[in-house]
Order: sequence, then C-alpha cells, then structure tokens
Amino acid sequence: MYAIISELDADSAETVRCLWRRLRDACGLEAIYNLPTPHLTWLVAEDIDIPTAASIITNLAAQKRGLMTYVFGLGIFSGGRPVLYLPMVKTQAMLDLHNQVWDQVQSYAVHPNQYYAPDHWLPHITLAFNDLTKDNLACALESVAFETIEMSVKVDNLIIVAEETDPSSEALYRYRLSG
Repeated sequence: MYAIISELDADSAETVRCLWRRLRDACGLEAIYNLPTPHLTWLVAEDIDIPTAASIITNLAAQKRGLMTYVFGLGIFSGGRPVLYLPMVKTQAMLDLHNQVWDQVQSYAVHPNQYYAPDHWLPHITLAFNDLTKDNLACALESVAFETIEMSVKVDNLIIVAEETDPSSEALYRYRLSG
C-alpha cells in the first residue's frame, strides 16, 4: 500500500500522541502505533507509479502554501472494523489541494481507495483502528469523549509513504509546501 499524507505540526501531533497514549493505557488500543506519525491522508492506493507521483507532488508542493484547519469533537467510521477519529474542518485551501493531489495522482495509482476520492473524502486524524471492538469501544469513548478536543492544525508538507510487509510505514519522499 502507498499513501500521500501530511504530518501534523508539532503541537497538534503531541496532542494526538497524548490521546493515543490515553487509549492505549486505558483500553489496550495499540494498533495506532503501526502508523508512522499523526497525520492527515490525501490518497491511498495498492500501488503508485512512484517516480511520476514524486514529480507531481514536487510541483504541487512548490505551488501550494501551507494551510490551517481546525479539529473539534470525535467521530466514528462504523462497520466491522470501526475507526475512532478526530474530524477536520474542510477549508477551501484543503479542498483545492486534495482535488489536485487526487486528480493528478490517482490515474498513476493501482486501485486507489475510493474513500479518499473528492466526493467521499472526510479529512480526519485517526485515533484508533484495527483493534477497536465491541468489547473496548465503550472504554475508548469513555477515555476521550468527555473532554473538549479542539485544535488548530497547520499542514505544511506532503509525504509519499509505502507500507510493505512490515506494518510500519516508510516515508519515501517528503516535500514542504512552499508556494
């Protein structure tokens, strides 16, 4: 699997890591630690033509400025493998960047995940996935739902990551949004 992500700014990342630790300590949720860092995901695919994607992302990063967005509350993607997440407010700058990443890269991707397509994309920061179950969902909600979770998030990078057989992702290319 391959993805194009943006790491969160240092303060936001630390807030998310504190939530990850709370969920781990209170409920035993550890799958999140397979992710490389707190982040926002723009595109996920089984495979990507890396040289072409790198060229596209290089050009986008040179044209685009960093952006600010806001996080508040909690969300759950329901289903057999629910995901607990922090929803992000879609700003016009965020939508523009996402549309460009998707439109320019997805034709060079094998089986791009349609949840990240512009018509379906819900920007979020994952708090728990893969080990969230009927037995620990109440614990997870009790651990984080009764406090106000609000933060401004600065997005100033695009990163192409690969997840091979090892569950931890590896950053292949990093770009600063410099506009």
